[in-house]
Amino acid sequence: MHLIYWQTKHYNYQLVLNKDDGTDQFKQDATFYRVQGLADSSKVSYHSYNFPTYYIRHFNYKLRIDPIATTTDKQDATFIEH
Repeated sequence: MHLIYWQTKHYNYQLVLNKDDGTDQFKQDATFYRVQGLADSSKVSYHSYNFPTYYIRHFNYKLRIDPIATTTDKQDATFIEH
């Protein structure tokens, strides 16, 4: 059995599942920092390494990264982590 490692990264601001190609660009696109939830401090949010003002959020049933400005944005970018 041959293992292939896949990671979530952003591409055109949408999160996609891609095979790690070993490049610095891939590592940067696949790196996110867990921070206190933007809408609820008991939850978590994740901001992009190479776009530090962009956070993972859900929008139209997809995950993407966007700058966060409104209350709705903050809610969309706040997650429960188990």
